[in-house]
Amino acid sequence: MSLATVKASSGWGATALGALALALGVFVSSGCAPDMPAASAPVAGDLVQQALSAGKPTVAEFGANACAACREMKPILEALRRDHGDRISVVDVDLIAQKHMGYLQRYRIQLMPTQVFFDAQGRETSRHMGRISAEEILARLEGGAR
Repeated sequence: MSLATVKASSGWGATALGALALALGVFVSSGCAPDMPAASAPVAGDLVQQALSAGKPTVAEFGANACAACREMKPILEALRRDHGDRISVVDVDLIAQKHMGYLQRYRIQLMPTQVFFDAQGRETSRHMGRISAEEILARLEGGAR
């Protein structure tokens, strides 16, 4: 097998793998996946449900201390909690430390960090994967979901 054949076949494999991942992501995010529980299924000790019970718009970040982007989000979340905690709730869920709680499945987390946004009635309004600014978080919580 020549080097050109290996490059061509590995390029095709990467393309096929990417297409498969995209299709799976669309399938799961469209709600078509079987046995996917609602994000609001109550579970004792669920930090997100505890925050939602306050009746305020809420951002729940799902990440882990082992994740560099998640660690970069911590000061942003802390500042939001400190500066806007009277009108919004901010929840930081460590998926590794809380692995026994089933957050991955319950909130359909596919990447860390993922921020899930809820209105004051506890309905999910949007979600974001990756780093996000404090301004964008506030905009989403104030009804400017993108």
